[in-house]
Amino acid sequence: MLESSFPTLIAKNNHQGTFDGHSVNGIRYELPDGNCGWHITAWPGRDPVNVYWVTGNKFFAAKSHLLTEPESEIRLEIFDEISFVPHNERAAVLTAITTWEA
Repeated sequence: MLESSFPTLIAKNNHQGTFDGHSVNGIRYELPDGNCGWHITAWPGRDPVNVYWVTGNKFFAAKSHLLTEPESEIRLEIFDEISFVPHNERAAVLTAITTWEA
């Protein structure tokens, strides 16, 4: 299991697009240890909207919190790896990330 939250994340890129029929929004973050990953929001044009932390080919449950006081800040909690992501959604997310990292 990953550390449950990271107090400081540096946003590297922010992208959005449609891949294989799924809307995918992604923000690439650099973690305090220097590793990078993606905070992904994906949906197939209808509910449900799914939120993931993706690093490599691994998907983790994630939850973000927007704080506005005393300064604007996003806190991202990363939980256990998700063992099942629907095949079409997994493919759409990985295609999006590959495209954005090119």
